[in-house]
Amino acid sequence: MAATFFQVPWTATGVVVASAAAAAPDIDTLGSTVGRVFSPLARRIERRWGHRTITHCYAAQTAVAALALPFVWAGLPHIYAAIVVGYISHPFLDTWTVQGVRVFWPWSDRRGVFPYYNRQETSYRTTTGSRVDAFFGICFVCLTIPFAVLEHDGYQRFVRRVQADASAAVRDFLDWSAEGYLVQIEVEASDPQHMRLLEGTFEAIGTTGANTLLVRDTTDGRVFSLGPAYTANFQPSRVLAHRGAQVQVSRRQIDLAGRVLADLESLVPAGADGHPVRHLIDGQVTVTEAAGVTPDEFRFDTVTGTDKRLSFQFATLADLTRLDLTGLIVEQGTVTLRVYVRDGEAEDYDPQDMARSQVRRVTFAHKPSEPPQLLVREGQSVAVGDTVAVLTSSAMSTAQLDVAEAQADLAAAQATAPPVSADPVTLRQRLVQAEASVRRVEDRHAEGFEPQSAVDAARAEASDLRAQVAAAESAGARRTAEWQRTRAERIRQATARLRRATLRQQQAIRDGYVRSSGAGIVRRIETRDLGPDRTEVRIVLVSDRAGDSGTPSTSPPEP
Repeated sequence: MAATFFQVPWTATGVVVASAAAAAPDIDTLGSTVGRVFSPLARRIERRWGHRTITHCYAAQTAVAALALPFVWAGLPHIYAAIVVGYISHPFLDTWTVQGVRVFWPWSDRRGVFPYYNRQETSYRTTTGSRVDAFFGICFVCLTIPFAVLEHDGYQRFVRRVQADASAAVRDFLDWSAEGYLVQIEVEASDPQHMRLLEGTFEAIGTTGANTLLVRDTTDGRVFSLGPAYTANFQPSRVLAHRGAQVQVSRRQIDLAGRVLADLESLVPAGADGHPVRHLIDGQVTVTEAAGVTPDEFRFDTVTGTDKRLSFQFATLADLTRLDLTGLIVEQGTVTLRVYVRDGEAEDYDPQDMARSQVRRVTFAHKPSEPPQLLVREGQSVAVGDTVAVLTSSAMSTAQLDVAEAQADLAAAQATAPPVSADPVTLRQRLVQAEASVRRVEDRHAEGFEPQSAVDAARAEASDLRAQVAAAESAGARRTAEWQRTRAERIRQATARLRRATLRQQQAIRDGYVRSSGAGIVRRIETRDLGPDRTEVRIVLVSDRAGDSGTPSTSPPEP
């Protein structure tokens, strides 16, 4: 009973010690069990001081309380309480007997009795060993059982178990969670508005008021509120809280500015099953784009928000994954992360580890009428220097046309045919005939058949034809030389034009190929209009937390 009222832990050791201490005062008589066990000591005490004197008085009780103090200093207050209460209970119960107890011994022999009735001193008291004495003993043993139940759970806990409503479960949850225990909730509840029932054992995660408790279904991660009608998802008809395992709670504030929500994954250790240990996320952040979180009227929303503002209340990483929020980049905001680690679980977990991802952005702009060709997609790994997009601009199209025209001009210049010149074949034939005629005339002149004038006339004709042939050959050579010079000039000009067009095309290609300035995983591809003739594309890269490796698992093909 004393353990129950004073909230002292009632253990098997405490019961044994209290029983031994309660029997110890009767070591002053051979008529008791303990006296017969320690008969030499009991015989000496009884002969010298008598029964119910030195071991029953207030002085002995005070001495026992003082001598047992080392148990308090050793961190065993329940043993100390068992000794003191057990020892004091014996003299107190002896005052209910007719003989009473000389409680003020050795200063006085007056006997202390309870209850006291001055008209008849033995009234309302019993005799040691009588049937009444045995009856009281049996009654005390029977009373021990309900008091043991009360001591185990505590009076408040006993009342709350009888009450079995949401407010009692809230108080149990707050008490046990403050001591570092997990809390399981046994629920029988209904939702009259949506005609639903909720039964089973769930994990308690928090409260939203004195009468509203939040529980999570560990099978699918759904969160429900238990409380009054119109303010909670379910109205419980029976709610019982059960204390679970003791855990170590790590609570920390995390500034997520410039980071992705997926960074929280590195701050939550994995359990023996490979899944993250129990954790809760609370706070508010502003992200770079609208999240599009839709409220759910059938459950408690752990993540709420409008546009780019998000609020977390008892959220988990599974909630962020379910709502596709892990890839969002935070502009500003701080969250509170609570991690619950059991003994022997995640022994290498360091709550001060601030591992984070590096966020890089590859940004380029284009005209709305000239959409780019994206070579990457979300979730793909990219290395430094990889081409992530190809721009299709008018400059590149013009450069390609210029190169094609220059190549055509060069081919035309190289294919120019030489000029067609008249071959002086007739003149050469006539010259040959004239030279043959000169030889015949000279022969006949030598024979005296032709005069000298005929020889001179033949020679003059041959000389004239020879001059005509030379003039014709000279004119053909000049035309060929002019053709060669003109052709070479055209080839030179076409080659120079092709070189310039190629350089412009290469520059347009360099300007059109967008290359990554960092390594990582493509988390987001964002597009926004900057005006009627300009659109910006932003590719968000998140590098591995261990740092940029520069070698992705899969890199986009080079165009």
